[in-house]
Amino acid sequence: MKLSRLFSADAGLSLLLHALKALVALFVNWLILRHFAVNDFVVWSVTSSILIVATASDLGIGQYTVTQLVSSKRSEWSRHVSESLGALLPLALAAGVFVFLAVKGPPVSYKLAMAVLLATRIAFIPFAAVLNAANQFKIRKTFELAAYLVAAIGIATVIWTKSDVRVALIVLNASFLASSLMAALVATRYLSLRESLKVPAPAHSVRIFRQALPFTVSNLSGMLTYGGFIWLSSIVLPHDEVAKLAVLHSFVLVNLYQMYDVFLKSRQADLIDPMRLATYRRLNLILMLALPPLFLLAGREALTLIGNPVEIGFVVTALFGLFIAFEMGNLFVQSITQVNLTLVHRLFAYASIRSAALASFALAGILPVADTVRLPLLLTCLTLGSMTAFVYLLRGVQRQDVDA
Repeated sequence: MKLSRLFSADAGLSLLLHALKALVALFVNWLILRHFAVNDFVVWSVTSSILIVATASDLGIGQYTVTQLVSSKRSEWSRHVSESLGALLPLALAAGVFVFLAVKGPPVSYKLAMAVLLATRIAFIPFAAVLNAANQFKIRKTFELAAYLVAAIGIATVIWTKSDVRVALIVLNASFLASSLMAALVATRYLSLRESLKVPAPAHSVRIFRQALPFTVSNLSGMLTYGGFIWLSSIVLPHDEVAKLAVLHSFVLVNLYQMYDVFLKSRQADLIDPMRLATYRRLNLILMLALPPLFLLAGREALTLIGNPVEIGFVVTALFGLFIAFEMGNLFVQSITQVNLTLVHRLFAYASIRSAALASFALAGILPVADTVRLPLLLTCLTLGSMTAFVYLLRGVQRQDVDA
């Protein structure tokens, strides 16, 4: 496959926009890390982790919608969006309740505001799926970049007025909601808004839940090992270790993961074509082999450039580099599996493997080891779990190649 196909206009522009968004997101996290106390940065990271878990509570219906859209005629898109929206509304309400209960400490009014912002954003997920299916991922990235720019200005104002870090979280999530609304409005170019907003019969929602089950179980396991990473860590690790993991997660894993995810989502139509898949597999292999040594050699030095106030040791850096590599590999094979209707059944066992890796958090919390050993132990267990899940799903993709 030619490079012009690999880095098409949509993929290239999506990556560029996301790179700009990632730079602004890094700047926002740097503002919080630099101008608030370390304890406030942990509050920021833990709360953000809770919100990511809640956002992922669409239970895989977002990815299910994309898969249905790319496999159907454009004239059927409004019906698919309507059915997905009907299934998502109760989940959005449940996510709002989860946020209200999980966020500890602040007043009820603050928790209610965060819950409403999050639940409303989830309701727009089917419309965002339309842009994915139409290979217009760059439009989503444009609005996300704009949201982060607005949030950066708002958070800078919060810092200048010496307000609480929780006000900065409100500003950030209000900006995200505005971005989702704008993306949904653009998505109506590809379908009928009136038809999309028709509330389907409850039987349709039950059918959606049943058909989305492979994506659901995968989503539930993934949102805890990725989205809920810091939240779970805050339960079992000492505060100083959570701060280290928050820096590594916020400044490294999240940005690399999202950048790769943008590229793969912008090429979903290629991932179901065996003739084009070989190029993407070579690209993924190079990425996985390069990440651990690069991060070990330059990771800590790069973090010092942002004024990182926590000391991260050699062992933690090495383990985190390996963990990142396998997470990128998992993202790749999962992206292939999710758009291939003959492979999605493997997501059940895959999710079980990913969920079993969550026992790592329990081990890190209950084993009678020194506090300084808990973070390396957690990363070792998570890396082994990530490697096992990657190998399992990769074997399915390889068998599909042979059959093809």
